[in-house]
Amino acid sequence: MEKIIEKLRSGSPIIVFDSSKAVVCTAAENVTSDIIKFMMKNCDEIRVAMPWKKILSLGLNRYRFYNGNLIPLDSKDVSAEKRAELIRKIAAEKIDFSQIKYPGRIFIEEAKEMGVLERPRIAEACIDVVKMSGFSPVAVYAPLITSKGNIATKDDIGEFLSFESVSVQELIEYRLKKEKLVEKVVEATLPTKFYGTLRAIGYRTPIGEIIALVSENFNRNETLVRIHSECLTGDVFHSLRCDCGEQLESSLKRISKYGGVLIYMRGHEGRGIGLINKLMAYKLQEEGADTVEANIELGFPPDLRSYGIAAQILMDLGVKRVKLLTNNPLKIEELKKYGFEVEREAIEVEPSAENLQYLKAKKEKMGHMICLND
Repeated sequence: MEKIIEKLRSGSPIIVFDSSKAVVCTAAENVTSDIIKFMMKNCDEIRVAMPWKKILSLGLNRYRFYNGNLIPLDSKDVSAEKRAELIRKIAAEKIDFSQIKYPGRIFIEEAKEMGVLERPRIAEACIDVVKMSGFSPVAVYAPLITSKGNIATKDDIGEFLSFESVSVQELIEYRLKKEKLVEKVVEATLPTKFYGTLRAIGYRTPIGEIIALVSENFNRNETLVRIHSECLTGDVFHSLRCDCGEQLESSLKRISKYGGVLIYMRGHEGRGIGLINKLMAYKLQEEGADTVEANIELGFPPDLRSYGIAAQILMDLGVKRVKLLTNNPLKIEELKKYGFEVEREAIEVEPSAENLQYLKAKKEKMGHMICLND
């Protein structure tokens, strides 16, 4: 890490990689035209990763998201010099919107403020190393292209020996040794009407207060786990627009019977956009938009959630092997990156006329593993 930090502070890019790709990365406030020229010649698309709060404060969400959590824009003059200047101005929060072209070939990417401990991906890793080097949390990166024309992976790093490199996994391990983002505050008995007696464990985290409900027959070696996103309308008022309330009830029944833990992720309302915005999304859905289109229309990416905090709670509980109650492949992927062995347990509910379009959008646009018959 010392070498990585030294290189970035001196203005030299570094390589960040995971199991699927390797990217060249540098601090946005320190990017030069030479680095942009290198990326334009030797890389795929150029991305500028920053926390959601910064995207909001800069007003960049006035442009529509594309392909998930990306906003495609550019400088009107697409030279390397002007692109580097635009990126530096974004990092310094001195944007001149009259000089921005949309859509473009520089992709603003929403990344988690707490880096790989909140979401274990390339964008977050790039922000981590940039922050560790003393720069603001805005990183520029681009996937490297090999001499054969393919996106580079960790096996191809040998082609780029002039760069220091670090993996997402190394960053996770490094930060977990030095930092802990969750604090167990209180543990109490919670007798329930339908699910027996549970242990309610309260955690203080950077994203808010989180509760873990643990059954009496909890088994750390193989644990049935549900990471449930808060949904006031579904969980409390039994809305028919979604499947959240039914999933919550089904999970608690199975956990109380077979043993396990449910982590209730407050702050995940509306896939992270909040209650009022979710109701605005409902209104757009009444006018014909699907759940993904509604989020984008409101200036949000389709999904702002992440599961690193839940992973750290599972670590604190001593969980080893996870049987995850989910239809969302993203949860499985993220937990595996934190070192858990994960097996999926399906948790589907019967579709209804009110939630069929919602379920179709989750299946077709977000990759959820949902069976919908004709």
